[in-house]
Amino acid sequence: MVQSGCSSRAPAGEQAAPARDTTTNDSTVIRHDTVPGRADTAALRPDTTSPRRDTVRTQTDSTPGSQQGQGGFRVSPVEYEGWRQYSVSCARCHGQDVLPNPVAANLLSSAAPGGPVATEQKFVQVVSEGRPHRGMPAFKGVLAPDQIKAIYTYVRGRAENRIPPGRPERPA
Repeated sequence: MVQSGCSSRAPAGEQAAPARDTTTNDSTVIRHDTVPGRADTAALRPDTTSPRRDTVRTQTDSTPGSQQGQGGFRVSPVEYEGWRQYSVSCARCHGQDVLPNPVAANLLSSAAPGGPVATEQKFVQVVSEGRPHRGMPAFKGVLAPDQIKAIYTYVRGRAENRIPPGRPERPA
């Protein structure tokens, strides 16, 4: 049976007990869903082995790339362009701010020293040619070589904890 959407209805043939509400002393209503667990949705449960976005900590130091400024932190013009291009072309699969996402490779570890795409040459090759057998499209013809190198500069800065997550300040 294929069930689409995100419904709390019980599957065909199962009778779900009605939901019940509990009211606390301060008038807060707590909703209790009583839909039974489903064995066929086990594969859809979230990945709990990767750190959650709100629990990933970054280390900032006094390097120019991580100085705090109004409205964000300062980065070089190349890092800023890399952040822009990454946000448009990469974040959907690899996670906003290069934070781990279960959909695609964790670039914080892949681009870190010793990682499989730690060198600019290897990173540019993978982004340009893609990894079709793993679901990554080729970006040759979509992104210019300078844009791919800017993305590498930004991702590498994030992997080395020189650039914190968030929107950087636009360079002057």
